[in-house]
Amino acid sequence: MSIIEGFLICTSAITLITTIVLFFSYLLKRERVYDGELPVVTIFLPFFNEDKDVLLQSLSYLDKQDYSSKLQIIVIDDGSDNNSAQYVEKWVSKKRNHIFELVKKPINDGRKGFALDYALELNIAIGEAYVVVDSDTYIEPTGIKELVSKLWSDNRYAAVCGYITPSNYADTFIGLLQHYEHISFYGAIRAAQDRLGCVPVLAGAFVAHRASTVKELGGWSEWLVEDIAWCWKAISNGYRTGYAPRAKATTQCPTDVKGLFKQRRRWSRGRVEAYMVAWNTHWFAGLCSTPWFVISATQYIFPSSLILISIMAIFNIWIPIIIGLINIFFYLILVNYYIKENNLSSDISKLQILKAPLFSVLLESITWLPNLLGYFDEFSGKKKSWLTR
Repeated sequence: MSIIEGFLICTSAITLITTIVLFFSYLLKRERVYDGELPVVTIFLPFFNEDKDVLLQSLSYLDKQDYSSKLQIIVIDDGSDNNSAQYVEKWVSKKRNHIFELVKKPINDGRKGFALDYALELNIAIGEAYVVVDSDTYIEPTGIKELVSKLWSDNRYAAVCGYITPSNYADTFIGLLQHYEHISFYGAIRAAQDRLGCVPVLAGAFVAHRASTVKELGGWSEWLVEDIAWCWKAISNGYRTGYAPRAKATTQCPTDVKGLFKQRRRWSRGRVEAYMVAWNTHWFAGLCSTPWFVISATQYIFPSSLILISIMAIFNIWIPIIIGLINIFFYLILVNYYIKENNLSSDISKLQILKAPLFSVLLESITWLPNLLGYFDEFSGKKKSWLTR
């Protein structure tokens, strides 16, 4: 057995073991349910040169939220140089179901975290729970209630993200690939990780934080990918992170290769940021996060699954391929259980479940290079910029 073959067998075996742990965690552990009094909520919605129609639609969805008390929505103009802020100012001046406030950050500093921290430092947020929403995200009427109920179901939860799917996926094949990614593996894996109390990657477009934990651990401006890194800082300090599949929202996804390239390059860098956060918090936290980082890095640094499988087949390296197929089998069963338990059959059919692995491999092939560059960006100390703006 060659060194390369041994490495491939070891990494594929580690991946399979991780999948099996997630699979049985989801099946054997029950989800906590909270039916007590819900906390006061402050929502942060930063925007920069957002299309006015998309932005106002996002605000309209927030105003239709079914919640036990009035929501405080702080809309943050992150130094926009178009006229979007004027439309928001006019919109919030009218009588609404919830409380809307527009704050203007004079200069855009290139990161979403800076805008969030700017609003925090104004000391106008009154919520016990902070919900961060992207300006192109549309939340279903019970979305905030479901998300905060999940957050409040366990005192150890520091942050919880919702179930997000692309709203514009039908526009292009690139969008369709991301749609399959979100409705199948993303949700099922997060649901299983939630049962373990450790969802390592929160969806920053729709995520709730416990306000007291934010004050304890600090804000978000330190990192380029604030949702992943902040989440790992919380985990490293002994908190849990979770996922609320019934807190539904849709958001805009990249519809061309260039946009997807930039997004995945940033996300990849965020994983390195998160890993460094864990080590900087405590050596034991860094050690515990290493398996997750190694698995992610293996997927990113080495060629995509499609290329790798072809190479292994040519050189008759079949054991990792067989392990990979077993891994997919467990994932498919996990996705099926996840869909049934959360009544998501209207979002994905059984035929789509079977298509999901192929679409996932295709997407992984397209995003291999930007993922690799994201790792290089962080390790080389490249200046951090939002990339998608």
